[in-house]
Amino acid sequence: MSQPIPSITVAVDPTNPGQFFACCGLLELADRLWPGAEAVGCFSAPRFHRSRFTISAQVALSSSDLIKQLVDCKRNVEEPYQPIRDSTREPVKDVKKIKPVLFQGTKFSLRLAWWLDELTGTQTRFKTWSAHNRADELIEAAIKAIKADEITDENLLQQRVGMTSRLGLDPRSSWNTLDTGFSPNDQSMPVDTYPATELLAAVGLETFRPSPADGGYVYAIWTHPLPVTVARAAASGKLEIQGITRYRFEVATRGEFKYFTQASLLERREHG
Repeated sequence: MSQPIPSITVAVDPTNPGQFFACCGLLELADRLWPGAEAVGCFSAPRFHRSRFTISAQVALSSSDLIKQLVDCKRNVEEPYQPIRDSTREPVKDVKKIKPVLFQGTKFSLRLAWWLDELTGTQTRFKTWSAHNRADELIEAAIKAIKADEITDENLLQQRVGMTSRLGLDPRSSWNTLDTGFSPNDQSMPVDTYPATELLAAVGLETFRPSPADGGYVYAIWTHPLPVTVARAAASGKLEIQGITRYRFEVATRGEFKYFTQASLLERREHG
């Protein structure tokens, strides 16, 4: 059997949780689109805030192909598995704002509901949007903002556009009220947003989950090529293996809007 060859290589800031989960989303898509291709992924050893994420497989892959397959899917909302309650334990009144989103393509299907804990019937802390937004509309806005024909490995996580709404998974799109003197959200002003990063991060968060830690969350990059099933465990930071670097981020609040913060380095396990 032929060995997997490097197919996709993207530059990534490992301290940016949005970029990290976007890389996880790429690996998830590669595994779903080509289930027999034995896709594996790994990060290069980080230097300062720089790393590279590589996906290798038995078939030719490109980041542009993966994005196009995703944005070309039909999209629908589904009912949650059970009634969802808010922080006061009361039933959520406007359920359509938090309904799971189903992607249905010719080669794969994908259900996104990481903002819900459907086992307990509650919302998770990862739900960043305020009451006047909807999960499916935020995802749809990111899709429409992506310039899929211009996507390359080099610009995948850097493509940006001014938007008035976002999922809040990429801290580069956060703003500081003290610095600006006002809230761009309240004024409906466009803010530089990275739609491809946010969309791929939304895919990655569904199966690559960070671990709770001291009021925040921990994720880890890994430097050995791993298939998606093992990579999911490595991403949680719970695997004690060499070549793991752990980071911690928080879900911060600014007015009604929540967002993922830039992560800080926790621990690095060098190669043995």
